[in-house]
Amino acid sequence: MFDLIIKNALIVNGSGSTPFHGTVCIKNSKIEHISKIPNTILNTKEIINAEGMMLTPGFIDIHGHSDISILAAPEATGKLSQGITTEVCGNCGLSAFPITNLNRDHLKQLFDHYNTDLTWSTFANYAETVQKVNPGINIASLCGHNTLRAAVVGYEKQELNNCELSRMEQLHNEALNQGAIGTSTGLLYLPGCFANFAELRLLAKTVANSKKIFTSHLRSEGNKLLEAIDEFIQVAEVANIKHIHISHFKTAGKANWHKLNSALLRISKASDAGIKITADRYPYIESMTQLSAYMPSPYSEMDDIKLKKHLKHAANFAKFIHTLNDHFTPEDWKNKRVVSTNSSTIPPTLLGETIYSISANLTIPPAELIAQLLRDDAPGTMGSSKGMSEKNMLTILQQPFVCCSTDESARPADFSIGRSHPRGFGSCAEFIKRLSPSMPIEQIIQKMTSLPGNIFNIKQRGLIAENYFADLVLIDLAKFADAEFANFANPHKLSPGIEKVWVNGKIAYSNYSLSPNRHGTVLKYN
Repeated sequence: MFDLIIKNALIVNGSGSTPFHGTVCIKNSKIEHISKIPNTILNTKEIINAEGMMLTPGFIDIHGHSDISILAAPEATGKLSQGITTEVCGNCGLSAFPITNLNRDHLKQLFDHYNTDLTWSTFANYAETVQKVNPGINIASLCGHNTLRAAVVGYEKQELNNCELSRMEQLHNEALNQGAIGTSTGLLYLPGCFANFAELRLLAKTVANSKKIFTSHLRSEGNKLLEAIDEFIQVAEVANIKHIHISHFKTAGKANWHKLNSALLRISKASDAGIKITADRYPYIESMTQLSAYMPSPYSEMDDIKLKKHLKHAANFAKFIHTLNDHFTPEDWKNKRVVSTNSSTIPPTLLGETIYSISANLTIPPAELIAQLLRDDAPGTMGSSKGMSEKNMLTILQQPFVCCSTDESARPADFSIGRSHPRGFGSCAEFIKRLSPSMPIEQIIQKMTSLPGNIFNIKQRGLIAENYFADLVLIDLAKFADAEFANFANPHKLSPGIEKVWVNGKIAYSNYSLSPNRHGTVLKYN
């Protein structure tokens, strides 16, 4: 007897093959039988008639940041409500491990708004902690180079000596051997930005030996985009890595929009030379990161904890305002938003608005507004920037090696642990909407399921196939077609048309409500 039969669905199985109407039978946590003949094999505990609906594999978000939010809000509303059943976290060089006395206090302050104790040290300890909260989605994690480096030497600007490199290699191997899915760098951020080529080469060689994925938030996504791609390829070459992955591939800043063709040419040439390059991208033209990341030098070389302390002194605060006034124009303030903050300077009703608009509403000059936010809450103040091209975004999304991602953490529908970029609730729906005019639905779904699954070597997920785990999404296409999805004014809007989501064969989300039980697991890859 089966636990569940879903019949009469339009099955888009994730492989890119032609959709077909049929029946999917689930037993325990897996898909046991698939039939193209309707209304057959009815010996089951439950039947769902999915006529008029599309059944797909659960979406795989290979660029998420739910490392700590999954502990604070394990129900993962923002992910499940858009059909995501598996997330890879630990991206952009920031993972929840390894933790030592050199980075524990910093990470505690960085994640303070989640009210979660960081009691672990290793990936194995972290995985146990996540499993104990029964996550709503499956979680896999990369080992982040920034966290790894800080575990050895902290967050100061310095070159690692041989002893420190050896210690970093030891901790890196430990994380990969314990089941981390691969390794990420965040070369735009502290302290990863201090890494030289020799350090990156050692990191890459450890990844190569593990035969796992190596991903990078490139050193630059704008003015030095092409040089950053070259650096990543060169690191792969010297380490003999045959597959690398670019995180949230973009051309940031209007002055850099023309570089897309050159970037794609570099990727093509690398492929011809034996290095496969894949990428992910969220379907929005506004990025989001810590507001501090947009600040000019020397503040760009301070981590958020240090910057917050620095601005507590009146003289530093005044100098910071003066520097911002020299560096930014009124147009810059119109192109940047404050998405979330724990500072009381901005009332919640103004979050998601541009800095220019918030400044006018509060009658606080923009530079002073930013200074107050970063003085109060540099780690938790998130900003977005409009510096991307719509045309380039669509070109990138259409590339056969690019899959969908959120670049966001899992959050509840309320704002109890922070306010999300719209991609935190709407990436998957928006991805389908953006590509539907130019691409068959089976190819779009492939870019959200089996493609990310294959890139990260995620076993038995990403396809509707027998003996695969029953991570599934049921979509009402009639509701989906003309729907409005999450936006900056309403970033936690649940995606219309996502009717049901199953995780490991159990219902996780139905009729826009979460199941009272959670069925995700921590995925380990040894």
